[in-house]
Amino acid sequence: MNYYIGEAAGKVWEYLNSQKTKEATFSKLEKDLDLDDNFIKMGIGWLAYEGKADLSGKGARAKVRLIEN
Repeated sequence: MNYYIGEAAGKVWEYLNSQKTKEATFSKLEKDLDLDDNFIKMGIGWLAYEGKADLSGKGARAKVRLIEN
């Protein structure tokens, strides 16, 4: 299971990194990525735990953005 969560985190990171603002809403990620929404959320959690992503907002307006090192 950890392998799939790590793969999802990688896909989320790559997607966010390709965006000009380095951020997207959860709904945008779910729309644009070919992943189950639960894996998207677990991948975001993985990135947040590693200090690579920051979450803001709530509900339909919840956003995730990459943290610049």
